[in-house]
Amino acid sequence: MNIDLPMLPTLRDEIRAAGGAVTFARFMELCLYHPQHGYYNSERVKLGKQGDFYTNMHMGPVFARILARHFESVWDALGKPERFDLVELGPGDGQFARELLPWIARRFPEFASAVHYLAIEQSPRLRDSLQQALVATGAQVRVEHDLPDDTAITGCIFAHEFFDALPVHILVWHDGRWMERCVGLNGDALAWFERGPSAPTLIAEAEKRFDPEIPPGAREDGWQAEISPASSAWAKRLDHALVRGEMLVVDYGYTLDEWQMGRFREGSAMGYREHRAVVDLLASPGDQDLTAHVNFDLFLETLAKQADGRTAADVRLRTQSRFLMAVGESDQFADVLSDCTDDKELQQRARQLKTLILPEGMGSTFQVLQLRKRM
Repeated sequence: MNIDLPMLPTLRDEIRAAGGAVTFARFMELCLYHPQHGYYNSERVKLGKQGDFYTNMHMGPVFARILARHFESVWDALGKPERFDLVELGPGDGQFARELLPWIARRFPEFASAVHYLAIEQSPRLRDSLQQALVATGAQVRVEHDLPDDTAITGCIFAHEFFDALPVHILVWHDGRWMERCVGLNGDALAWFERGPSAPTLIAEAEKRFDPEIPPGAREDGWQAEISPASSAWAKRLDHALVRGEMLVVDYGYTLDEWQMGRFREGSAMGYREHRAVVDLLASPGDQDLTAHVNFDLFLETLAKQADGRTAADVRLRTQSRFLMAVGESDQFADVLSDCTDDKELQQRARQLKTLILPEGMGSTFQVLQLRKRM
């Protein structure tokens, strides 16, 4: 917390200008997305073995090839339209698309002719490298900093570890009321403070977490609610943009029942650095990842308010293990293993597949939300 990181002067100025404290949502936004010193805009390696964490994307070609088969099935279910929009949110270093697009061209050439890939990436540094890398795939690609307002998508919106990186407000139940955890200064060092919620809407959102049959006086102190207005806004925008097709969200998450049973009662917000979970969210501002799990029930509630062209039967939430097994069942994962040149490569691919699917790997860590419209 006392390390003199480039992000600290900006945070101190922001905190002082705000009267002594900022919400954690604002702190998280600055630490992750500040144009010069934010975590996602710095040049330090973040992904893979040399970075701070692994993702599904870094399991060689395995994840991309399974998803290619899934996207092709969505295209088929839509009646094989001449144009299939594939929108990826937060593609980062583009590893997924660099594996995916050439494989689609090789394995599903008819589908490949319909695919128009759009990457939404806020980092200017990553956008430049993405554009160069993806043009080399020979596919029809665009890279934008945001989703254009007039976007009309027939195809699939793919969000992998996108929503868990959006800023959250942290509210905690104390002495019969909700208080908001904010970030201030103790001298020049960052420190936690509690204040009344910064907006009345946050209280209304926090109240959705508790069982309405439990009176406020019977609630134990310390329950924490993480609220992401940015997540709700993105969900609405994406649902509006999706004319026909699917929204596929792969992320860390939980349900309302799980929260009420005590999972994440003290919050799910966490830092990650050098493949280690960091409990101190203020420890290395701008130099560690910050995330918070997605409450999928409340995510779906946001979408239910504008359920145009969609019914409850069009929504499905399951573990990554169950989702990938269902996709791979049609070819027994032949796409994944088909071009291995020797036993060593075959064994490596098999290990990567197990990591993605088995519960002790990523299979139960990630949840997959499928939301289909007019299919």
